[in-house]
Amino acid sequence: MHLEINGNKMTIHIYSDSFGANDGPGSWPAELEKLQNQEVISKGCGGTGPNWSLRKLITHLGGPHDLYRHFKSQDTIIVLLSDQKRMEFPWLEKSLTDGQFLSAENPPLPSDTLLTFFRKAIPQYQTHESEVKIVANTLGPMFLYENVKNITFLHLLSKQFKKFNFLVFTCFSLDHFTSKYKNFNIKSTKLLHDLNFECLNTTNFYYVSTPISYMVGKYPGPQKDVLDNHMTVEQNEKFALFCNAILNKEDPDTSWFAYTAYDDPFAEHLGTEPPPPIFIYE
Repeated sequence: MHLEINGNKMTIHIYSDSFGANDGPGSWPAELEKLQNQEVISKGCGGTGPNWSLRKLITHLGGPHDLYRHFKSQDTIIVLLSDQKRMEFPWLEKSLTDGQFLSAENPPLPSDTLLTFFRKAIPQYQTHESEVKIVANTLGPMFLYENVKNITFLHLLSKQFKKFNFLVFTCFSLDHFTSKYKNFNIKSTKLLHDLNFECLNTTNFYYVSTPISYMVGKYPGPQKDVLDNHMTVEQNEKFALFCNAILNKEDPDTSWFAYTAYDDPFAEHLGTEPPPPIFIYE
């Protein structure tokens, strides 16, 4: 039996990258379905960026006269905002957008980086380096604040659609190495350090300031123990309990957080370490 209101089964809708795309046995969406006694529908896709998820959400919210084809009163919308650098360039034939902006970085990347592999696997990376660099130079610091804008936009949506509950995460830190990209011409990340999002939380909107990558960290054991959503079975259970507590208006357990970043392999050549825990925007 699923929880019902006025005879309608309530549903939890997930929009995400790979952190929420897996809803099979042992995954946190499957565990959350049991805890909330509601149907959970994952609408995520690995390798996609926040624009991909938001475009799908906006389409579902703004369809002509068929709003409740996708949503019902008191449904929950969970959004996992991925890396803002994952843009969907028209010259990319595949949805994988990781590392795209590094293809135009100077000086040239060392030959042992993962991007070398992607350049060979996806020739469009190398073919369109000049276009990528123009985009980076033009938009520049806008990328640093992209997910800040996405969070506040989702907050605005929650004001417009008060019958729905919104739970919002970022998958990575708000910076996530963006300031290290020379093509972005970013001078400072101080504003990100100083931001406080607590004022956004309301009865139907909750933003979690700790990125999911900081919760799960980089698993030190065999990768066979990690599911497709980058979490172990135990972490999936903990994350489901975390979401369940927030949806039930309870204080969630944070004692299991790793507080060490799930690393960005495309930034390794920049000689930088994952940002320290203080860069989590509490």
